[in-house]
Amino acid sequence: MWQIFLWVALFIGGYIIIYFSADVFLDNLKDLCIVYGLSAFIMGSLIIGIDPEESVASIMASANNLPYIAVGNVIGNSIIALTLCFAIPALFYRFTFKKISAFHFIMIYASLFVIMLGFFISFGLLIAGVAALSMYLIYLIRNIKYSRKEGVDKNGFDFKEEEEEDEKSKRKMIVFIIVSFAIIVGGGQLMIWAAKELIIEIVTLTGISGTALESVFGFVIIAFVTNVEELTLIIKSIQKHSVEIGIGGMIGKLVWNLTITFGISAVILLNITFTWSLIWNSLILLAVLTIFYLIARKGKMGKIDGVILSSFFVLFLIVNFLII
Repeated sequence: MWQIFLWVALFIGGYIIIYFSADVFLDNLKDLCIVYGLSAFIMGSLIIGIDPEESVASIMASANNLPYIAVGNVIGNSIIALTLCFAIPALFYRFTFKKISAFHFIMIYASLFVIMLGFFISFGLLIAGVAALSMYLIYLIRNIKYSRKEGVDKNGFDFKEEEEEDEKSKRKMIVFIIVSFAIIVGGGQLMIWAAKELIIEIVTLTGISGTALESVFGFVIIAFVTNVEELTLIIKSIQKHSVEIGIGGMIGKLVWNLTITFGISAVILLNITFTWSLIWNSLILLAVLTIFYLIARKGKMGKIDGVILSSFFVLFLIVNFLII
């Protein structure tokens, strides 16, 4: 029993690491965008959008022949990223941001379509995985090309100390960004490890097992844990008037999950046995994505948006726990 308290303590410790490292990361990334005249949104999507712990969780599950954890983590993580990670800040803050280019949503919609297609055809995951990896290459090339053209969004930053920020050592900023991001990732890995061990202890005590638990573990539990750092970064970016970085990071994370993480996992798995949980969760993601697209086109978010997104998060939980 005492092991449960140990894993809970490590889980909390991982979050504390993320919470304080996020300040250093966001401050220096914001300053770097100002100094170099880079798009905050695109820099967020290319840096924060890289999601190694998500990828490791799904790829390791694929290597251990746990397809529902591997694919479920990708879809569930994306649902939580669009619902909980934006719903909580929206319920407490009203914030504005630059309207998101339709290109990003086209990439996400196309990736989801490819994933769903992979559920229905022979060697579907292999085909879908190769297609998804190719799509990320397109996304990366486009973002690098437009990183300077879109420039810095002045509505996304507080420029009161711009002159002082320009005098900072660029090399020092880059070092702080790399180190703080590595610490954030480390904190995330600690949380995932603690959560997995905690689940093992709970399963041992309760005796619950089977495919249904594997599905819920992938769609909900691992997906939630791997979103904690992103939720923290979103809230911190709002507090620090760096909304574009946070929003860009979440959009980049979605693309990364649905292309790189899914692509590598799918190529390893080759196939997956059809279950309705795959379809229901994919349809929920499609609905949430459409709602978020409408919100993003407004360029602002508030309490009503938070309530709507929260409702979809609750629906997501109900659907998955009914599967057990």
